[in-house]
Amino acid sequence: MNTIVIRALAKINLAIDVLDKRADGYHDIDMITIPLKLHDSVEITPLGPNYDTYLFCDDPTIVCDESNLAYKALDKMKENFDINGEYRMFIYKKIPVEAGLGGGSANAAAIIKALSNYLPKEQVDDKKLYDIALSIGSDVPFCLFNKPARIKGRGEIIEPIKVAYPYYVLIVKPQLGLATKTVYAGFDQIKEKIRRPDINRLIKALEKDDQEEMKKSMANVLSVPAIKALPLISTLLEEMEMMNLVLNGMSGTGSACFALSKDKKLLERASHVFNGEGYSTYITQFYLG
Repeated sequence: MNTIVIRALAKINLAIDVLDKRADGYHDIDMITIPLKLHDSVEITPLGPNYDTYLFCDDPTIVCDESNLAYKALDKMKENFDINGEYRMFIYKKIPVEAGLGGGSANAAAIIKALSNYLPKEQVDDKKLYDIALSIGSDVPFCLFNKPARIKGRGEIIEPIKVAYPYYVLIVKPQLGLATKTVYAGFDQIKEKIRRPDINRLIKALEKDDQEEMKKSMANVLSVPAIKALPLISTLLEEMEMMNLVLNGMSGTGSACFALSKDKKLLERASHVFNGEGYSTYITQFYLG
C-alpha cells in the first residue's frame, strides 16, 4: 500500500439558522454550506509492524494527539473495517483554525476517504462512511460530500443545491478565534429577536445568481453571540460594507468572516487593507465539484 494525499476542502456557511435544542445536547440547524478551493493537504502512509501510529502537522499550534479529529477518524475506521497496522498521518495546514471554516472536520473526512481507498470496493459502503463521519463531528459528513448543500438536523441531512456562479471569496480571520461550544452556549442565552436567514429564498437566489436576493436572504444567527464574545467581528463586517463588499457574513461559529465577489481584483485590494490592519486573509473560490 502506498502513500495517499487527499485535499481537505474548507467550507463557508452562507446562512445558518439554529432551531431547537435536541435531547442529545446538539441543536437542530438549517444552513447553506459551500465548499471552497482553499484546502489543507492530508497525507497518510501505511507503516510496518515495528512502528506506532503518528500524526504530524506543519502548524505547531495544532494538537496532534488522540483528541485530533483526524486521529479519531483513523480509530473509527479501524473499528468498523478490516483495517490493521499503523499509519503516519501528516496535515499540511492552509485552513485557519478556530475560524468556522471546517478545517478539523475536513481533515477527518480526508482520512476517511484515504483509508477507504485501501479497502476492497465491495467493502466500501457510503452510508457506513457517513455514519462514521457523523460520529466524529457534525461537519464531517458535509466534508465527505464536498458539494454545495442545504444541511439539516445536526449535520446528517445533506440536500444538494445548485449554484450558478463560482464566486471568488475573501476570507478575513482575526487573530483571536472562537470555540464552537462557547458560541452555541451564548446563543442559548439570547433573549432578543434576531434576524434569521431565508433559506428557501437563498437557494433560489443562488440558482439564478441573483445577488440582491442573496444579500436579503443571507444571515448567520450565530454571529449574534459571536459578536458579543468578540466585537471585532462586527467592525470587520462593517468595514466590508464600506468597501462595497455587500455579500458578506461570518462563517460557522467564527471568527473568520467572508466576502463574495465576481471581481477578484476588488477582493485583492480589500485583502491588502485588512492585512495592514493585522488580519490574516485568504482569497479562494467556490468549489462546485
